[in-house]
Amino acid sequence: MSTAISKANRAFKDYSRETVPEEKSHSWLSMGLVWSGVGISLGLLLTGGTIGDGLNIREAFVAAFVGGAILTVVTSLTGIIGARLRLSTAMAARFAFGRSAIVLIAFIMALGCYGWFAVQLGLFGDTAATAWTTLTGSSVGSWLFIIIGGVLMISTAVIGYKALDILSKLAVPLMAVLIIASTWRVLEANTWDEILAMEGNGEPISVGVGISLTVSSFIVGAVIAPDVSRYAKSPAHTIGGAVLAFGVVTPLVLITGTLMAMETGTSDIVNIMIGLGWGVLALVLLMLAQWSSNDNNLYSAALGLAVIFTRLQKWQLTAIAGVVGIVLALMGIYQNFPAFLNVLGVFIPPVAGVIIADYYFGKRSRYGTSLLDSVPVLRPFALAAWIVGSVVALITTYTPVLITSMPVIDGMVSAGIVLFLLNRFGKDSALLKSNTETEAAA
Repeated sequence: MSTAISKANRAFKDYSRETVPEEKSHSWLSMGLVWSGVGISLGLLLTGGTIGDGLNIREAFVAAFVGGAILTVVTSLTGIIGARLRLSTAMAARFAFGRSAIVLIAFIMALGCYGWFAVQLGLFGDTAATAWTTLTGSSVGSWLFIIIGGVLMISTAVIGYKALDILSKLAVPLMAVLIIASTWRVLEANTWDEILAMEGNGEPISVGVGISLTVSSFIVGAVIAPDVSRYAKSPAHTIGGAVLAFGVVTPLVLITGTLMAMETGTSDIVNIMIGLGWGVLALVLLMLAQWSSNDNNLYSAALGLAVIFTRLQKWQLTAIAGVVGIVLALMGIYQNFPAFLNVLGVFIPPVAGVIIADYYFGKRSRYGTSLLDSVPVLRPFALAAWIVGSVVALITTYTPVLITSMPVIDGMVSAGIVLFLLNRFGKDSALLKSNTETEAAA
């Protein structure tokens, strides 16, 4: 048994607790395709449909591209840190939060990834069940396809980045063809005047809420960008990948979802595809897109847990995380999709605010792989800033209080400002020392 585990450890090595060697690095196109593989998904199309329910087409266009620009900036800022350190998000965040606090932060980020995994796995199950019924005429419960899809997603996430890269190179071009064809079908059936006059038939929302939904759709991915960018050839390649994925692909996918929802009168992506007449082939491609998207969620969840549970290898944690995600999907988290986006918007963005403010505005000198062993047990300033940012996002999400009208931005910016001020005017002596520093002082 120990020999088999040792072989698996070597085969699935993915540098979860160490730096990625330079010879393993990839280009901006690889980064962009992996991130695009996450973006081209049922979940993002569903978000586009949700936005389309409450906005007109012009407002939806603004929400998609402004939200995409915000995601590009956040992904670039966090991703550059990963590219420079060549460490995963959880390992890099240790410098900002400390060894003890990162347990809480990594758990919350892993929970976010689990949630996305479960949501998209539920979508996968529904899509696969519909495709099966369309193809055979017989009905099979979505639970079966949730389990099958979960196993497929676990298989590539276990292997690591190289499997994500290969699958994305297959899925992204195929889904791009489907999205272009779907958009063309909508354009062909309507004049430009009719398209520009399109609007949702649901409860109206503001453009700010639309932007917030756009940012929420991938804010977890933006925060955990180092999980992918640690493989980047350079920070410039990270920026190039972020621009491709979030400046271009993500907004176009959202607008496609919006157009299809407005054309068919529903935001249910499965019914949309059937309504557009694409049939089983489109549903199969959508399932492939879910696979390329969801294995990333599982991959990042396991990287976070690898920092907490050091006795287990990342591939083992991936398998465990996958099983938990399957259970959540079977419990029906997909049905609570809008509420889930709001929850992510409260707790995850402030993490990015803390890391960005700490690295770029004052404390970069304490970031470095040679300093990992001397990271303090806890950095109270970072934890306090994250709490403040989460409270601000909570208030602006669930009360009439507004700041920017985008709760995800409120929380992230608030956390960053608070940490900047604490770092600028607070005393470093208030930070708890690491065990190494304590022993040296004694």
